[in-house]
Amino acid sequence: MKYLSSKLSKTDTIIFAALILLTLLGVALTNMSPADAHKYWLAMTLFFAIGAIATGWQRAAGKGQKKQLITSQLLHWGSTLVAVIVVYTFLHTGQIQNETVSLMILLILALSSFLDGFHVGWHFSVLGILLAISVVTISYVEEFMWIITIIAVILLAVSFFWNKYKKHSME
Repeated sequence: MKYLSSKLSKTDTIIFAALILLTLLGVALTNMSPADAHKYWLAMTLFFAIGAIATGWQRAAGKGQKKQLITSQLLHWGSTLVAVIVVYTFLHTGQIQNETVSLMILLILALSSFLDGFHVGWHFSVLGILLAISVVTISYVEEFMWIITIIAVILLAVSFFWNKYKKHSME
């Protein structure tokens, strides 16, 4: 499936905003309890998959590509889940520490979201960029929560205005 429409529907916007808010919640959890945050990011893998399928569903239905969407998304996010399970294997064999697991899962989600943006919509690529910036910021900056929140708000605003611009330029 090629890169889909640049215009976000109302549903896409809600999903995008919800995933950004859930990302900020996860970053805060990672800040408070890095050893336990990996469970949250594991659950987020499922939320990102559901969000991607919901985002692509209407466009795929309009083009008669629902089966292709489901197949590609299940393969994409299933592969992401396998990578996350490998990280847990590293944890259980003592090769990495508990605090590192969250960052590794967050990095996997960043890559998967960014790449999925080419299939379901550009906003997933933007979300992947936010996740990648979060990983780097968490790794290097002690007071990272404010930085990531500001970046998230900027990304939401840019996405909102981009969508408004596209809507007006199509009329």
